[in-house]
Amino acid sequence: MKKIPYGISDFKLLKTENYFFIDKTDYIPKIEEGTSRYLMFLRPRRFGKSLLIAMLEAYYDIYFKDEFEVIFKDTYILENRTKEVSSYMVLRFDFSAVDIFNVNESFKNLLKLKMGSFIKKYKIKIDSELKIDNPIDILNTILEHIQENHLNLYILIDEYDNFANRLSLNSREDYLDIVTQKRAPFKQFFTTLKAGASGNNAPIKRMFITGVTPMTMYDVTSGFNIGDNISLHPDFYNLVGINEKELDKILSHFDIKDKIDKKILQEWYNHYIFSEEAREPIFNTDMILYFIKQFIIRYKLPKEMIDINVRSDYSKLKSIIYTNKKLNGNFKTLQTLIGGESIAIANLVQDFSALNLHKEENFKSFMFYLGLVTIKDRDIDLNLKIPNETVKRIDIDFLASALELEKIFEINTTLLQRHLKAFALQGDLEVFRYLAQMIKEHTGIRDYIYTEQTVKSMYLAYLSLTPYYVIKSEEELNKGFADIFLKPFNSYVEYVGLVEFKFIKRGETATQKKINTLVTDAKKQLDKYKEDELVQSYLKEGLKLQMVVVVFWGWEMLYCEKYDTKGDIMFSKKRTK
Repeated sequence: MKKIPYGISDFKLLKTENYFFIDKTDYIPKIEEGTSRYLMFLRPRRFGKSLLIAMLEAYYDIYFKDEFEVIFKDTYILENRTKEVSSYMVLRFDFSAVDIFNVNESFKNLLKLKMGSFIKKYKIKIDSELKIDNPIDILNTILEHIQENHLNLYILIDEYDNFANRLSLNSREDYLDIVTQKRAPFKQFFTTLKAGASGNNAPIKRMFITGVTPMTMYDVTSGFNIGDNISLHPDFYNLVGINEKELDKILSHFDIKDKIDKKILQEWYNHYIFSEEAREPIFNTDMILYFIKQFIIRYKLPKEMIDINVRSDYSKLKSIIYTNKKLNGNFKTLQTLIGGESIAIANLVQDFSALNLHKEENFKSFMFYLGLVTIKDRDIDLNLKIPNETVKRIDIDFLASALELEKIFEINTTLLQRHLKAFALQGDLEVFRYLAQMIKEHTGIRDYIYTEQTVKSMYLAYLSLTPYYVIKSEEELNKGFADIFLKPFNSYVEYVGLVEFKFIKRGETATQKKINTLVTDAKKQLDKYKEDELVQSYLKEGLKLQMVVVVFWGWEMLYCEKYDTKGDIMFSKKRTK
């Protein structure tokens, strides 16, 4: 059995050291035969971009020509080589290594290191030029040598915006320095690359750049205007990531296909759509590999379904919804998403500045590139949604962190967990009343209670702290959409939960008649949801159903009761723990 390639981005190592590999080499001809020789490809973190760059390096670099058969054994491209195979000198950069606390020096040193290795690797006789302190001069010297000797140069840049994104979240002033100052090495670097890809007998024959968002490229060069951004192109929607067929291959290889409910993997790691014309959703590569690595230790679901490295990738992003010690308009967008609704945008913005994230269309596009939302469908507008449970919980972390940042909303998480456990084991409703009490007591949160959806998003955020349930919002049940579905995710849970929210605006009068009407409507909806096949399957396993009706008047709870229906279905059969 092959080894799990979790965290491996060295293509040669992966192929020669018995790691499992999903063959993506059939994309090489598509890349080579495309409309441009200069390409940019954007995807969220941990989808496999670095491995893609390493694959292109191994394929095109003349340095690996003698090892080609070994490296590309058992791949599509071995028997389908293109005319440009092993015909380039490859200059590869990885900007994730740049230190954001000493940006200019760190960036210059990285360039000098990589270009120095390049010169030694190909035995280029310009050693004296290495004494030049300015790496841009060294780059120009290399380009002149390539051009004068009629050689072929392929530039590969991995994570081009990694340090710039971190810098933009850490220090706006420092970010401005690297993207706007004419003498900033980062800006000069891309200016030099553009010149090296222009004119007759241009030394840079091909370029492939990966990153997460187009912001930095826009701020440095006003956009990737020397080639094509293929990030949204339908032919490349699965260039990285894992589709359903590829997932089956992985599970089969590690002999766990029949041991895992694939619906769990879909719920937690799937449903990324990167093109409106994409034929299927994509799984996050590292998330799947993390799960398999954890699962085969004891052949049980991991206690933590979310890789800590994924959480840390997004840990500082709360700053984009919190500016000038106040939650900004982006916070409302996040509330809407967590509440289970989609958000609309005319079209994804492909060129925007990091300095204009306050603009709604830019922020929504930014969330898409980060993988925090994905394409749902299109009517007049393009509708975006949270792709899966992992991302939903990351989004919820943003919301909770932002609320706590200025003590707008803080709760006793130990007490909350105790109440959640009581619901899971006894069907106790105190968790709903406790959250309502906290919302009422924290007067600062009232400015953010606009609608039923915003109240519901608060509940979804804090209920999702439980390890006992997957908290689903707007889950389709029996041709309806339940406000909150507490779906068991622990074998010791006794209760399934269905919660229906009703809301009266604070400016309206909350009469008893109005409350009674809302409660009656909620009960009718719950009666419908409980007949869904999924809910009934839990009951047949021996769980009990707790249905809850909640009515809010602005930020104040007026009603919270369980709904006991006549002849409520109960099964004496107990689930196996």
